[in-house]
Amino acid sequence: MIKPVLTMGNPLLFNKSEPIAAAEFGTVELDNLIIDLYDTMCATGGVGIAAPQIGVNKRIFIIEYKDDNPRYDEIGNRDLTVVINPVVEFIGSEQTPFNEGCLSLPHLRGEVWRHKAIEYKYYDQYGNLHEGFDDGFFARVMQHELDHLDGILYVMRMRDIKTLSYTS
Repeated sequence: MIKPVLTMGNPLLFNKSEPIAAAEFGTVELDNLIIDLYDTMCATGGVGIAAPQIGVNKRIFIIEYKDDNPRYDEIGNRDLTVVINPVVEFIGSEQTPFNEGCLSLPHLRGEVWRHKAIEYKYYDQYGNLHEGFDDGFFARVMQHELDHLDGILYVMRMRDIKTLSYTS
């Protein structure tokens, strides 16, 4: 079901989310949350969405994108990825800028510097552990969505607020 996306200014976006408990994996409630996240992300044109953005204080987000996304050039393809209780470790000190947007800050974009390379661990909805490395668009989206789980919006990471701009 499509849910309203909370926008900047809503205090719920600034809370640290609670982990998904082992007993929640594979439940109807978790499946329904994933469906709500997916329906809402698709309806709003996002490439990722975190549970806090729909008012659920849980450490879960989803990511899915295609290379033909009109907002991003040459990002590659990522099938639907359900990320639960993620842990990210930065590899090296190299950071890169990107003009980020967010469903919780509609019609705004701003330059955010993030670590280029990460190692990650997370669980899927069935409790299976996934581990890997990425230094592309997936690494950026992982960091952006993980910030939502920690109550951080991308504007809080901007080095220069003058790069914040409206989009059409």
